[in-house]
Amino acid sequence: MPSAVFKIVTTSLLMLSLFILVSCSSKNNVQAKQASLYFGAGTQSLMAKNYTEALTSLIKANELDPDNAEILNNLGMAYYFKGEKDLAVKHLNKALEINKDNSDAKNNLASIYFKAGNIALAERLYQEVLKDLTYDKQARTFYNLAMIEMQAKKNNSTAEVYFKKSIKEDESFCPSYFQLGIIQYGRKQFNGALKNFKEASMGTCYESPAPHFYQALALIQTGKIDEARIKLDEVESRFKKSVFAVKARTKSLELNEMQVKPHSEARNSSQNVYESPEF
Repeated sequence: MPSAVFKIVTTSLLMLSLFILVSCSSKNNVQAKQASLYFGAGTQSLMAKNYTEALTSLIKANELDPDNAEILNNLGMAYYFKGEKDLAVKHLNKALEINKDNSDAKNNLASIYFKAGNIALAERLYQEVLKDLTYDKQARTFYNLAMIEMQAKKNNSTAEVYFKKSIKEDESFCPSYFQLGIIQYGRKQFNGALKNFKEASMGTCYESPAPHFYQALALIQTGKIDEARIKLDEVESRFKKSVFAVKARTKSLELNEMQVKPHSEARNSSQNVYESPEF
């Protein structure tokens, strides 16, 4: 009898253990699904630049799944866009503690350091990202390295190499075309600049006024004044609330003045390189 009772107790305990494990597993699955839903909603809000909604959803996702590097990455960026840089860095670093190979987190952390003026650390992180041969966003990494060369080091030649590598990674990465155009315009390589500004006004950059405005500048320099006027009118009408609408209007007035100025004076007045906008 004792052995029989023992067996029954053992069996009962085993069944109880199994029930507890299954229940915990079921609870974890529910939490994981909830976290995934909040993560998806937060990510959508982040992409739509609804940063308050993004932060609310991603905080809930993080509470349900605190060791998820992807959630931590996006939560960090939500904090960043809400102006909380320290919290952003904290969460991105935690994402890297969980997954040291998280290239998205490295890229984002590097960009924060870059904007804060910590160029050496930013560059080191970008170079680490380049070693990730499976990362599918290297076009952005090369672009960021190019901007370091262009803005921080004033080295346009190396920047140009990086911009071209960025385009090789992703032929539709329009910001790199735009910056190549800026470099070429500064060198007075106006035909090449015009070509790159046209490429830069396609795809996801189509709704950005800068490439369209700079096309007009390059058209002026290549002697295509009528085309330039059309492009300036387009900028002024399509992007009424942007600073480029004002610039386009000003440039149109300059073109009118060119008709009564000596040719050389007119050309000199239109060769100013405007400040490169940030994409």
